[in-house]
Amino acid sequence: MADFIKKEDEIKDEIKDLKNEEVEEHICVISITNSHPYDISEMKNNATTFYTSINYTQLKELYNVIRYNTKNTNVTYDIIKKYITEKSAKVFFDFKCSGDCHSGTKFVDNDTTLLVFKVVNTMSRLGCNIVVGDHSMASLFNNWNNYRMDCKSPISICNETTDGLYKMNGCKSDFVASDYPILKNLGKMSAQDNVEIEFENMSGTKIYTINNDSEIKDKVKIISKGYSIQRRSRIRELKEKLKEENKDNQNKEVKEQQIVHSEFPYRNGKIIISATHWCNLTEVNSDVNIDEVRRQYTAQFGEKECMNFEVQYCAALSSNNKEETKKVISNSVKYMCSGKKDF
Repeated sequence: MADFIKKEDEIKDEIKDLKNEEVEEHICVISITNSHPYDISEMKNNATTFYTSINYTQLKELYNVIRYNTKNTNVTYDIIKKYITEKSAKVFFDFKCSGDCHSGTKFVDNDTTLLVFKVVNTMSRLGCNIVVGDHSMASLFNNWNNYRMDCKSPISICNETTDGLYKMNGCKSDFVASDYPILKNLGKMSAQDNVEIEFENMSGTKIYTINNDSEIKDKVKIISKGYSIQRRSRIRELKEKLKEENKDNQNKEVKEQQIVHSEFPYRNGKIIISATHWCNLTEVNSDVNIDEVRRQYTAQFGEKECMNFEVQYCAALSSNNKEETKKVISNSVKYMCSGKKDF
């Protein structure tokens, strides 16, 4: 009991130190969707990050407020505009994967799809960042207009999709170097150079590659890669078959790993891409820095939530149950990355 009380006191001291830290930048994340997104979890506002959700009608209103300075009584637009004009702030327009994306063919309808590209152009010129994932990623790059966007799309969406158990890995330093808070924080939590995470992908999860015909292909920074267990088995079977038939497989799409997370500079901002969903995270296989987990837990959810985590973590440690300890850590990382709480 004394050990736990000591830990609790240490955590409270850490929380006090955190509150006294100078905040270097503020973050604003605007989620855009008309219908329920695939990941229905919601991130909580905290001292450094403001989260808000708007639909596509509101996106048009916000666009007019920022682009043409039109008047609107929606207070949220004023808050977002303030973040955009604040030099030290980072703003992310997060287009959610949902039924709005029509399996990656468009955003709601043709007019809304055009609006999205107007928003991407205008907001990126103002230094904002664009976040897309899975079906919203496909909707963006499948409708990319070279003339309107001033370059060929550096991303190509594949016809093939994945589902089921999926293993992702990436370099800690690449995660930390990202401006996107989820990727940056995930890197900070890792205690080893190689970040290894497992997902249970939904059926129809999109795959993408680098478009070698794009003039900005070399600007795409790959942060993580991964592979589907089922797909890897099929590919190995195909390779064996081609080998038996003495066929050249140079032009065959038999790559075992796909890009998961990447980003590239666009105008004065960045476009950040994800081919999976954080709510589908099932296991963190790489070691984590538990002190950094505590710090981030406190920063995102407050002292009470951090103490709840500590109770579960200490109980798992005292039971000498490695699987239970791993489960507690994995669920906590999932909660911090997606807002989805499984405990």
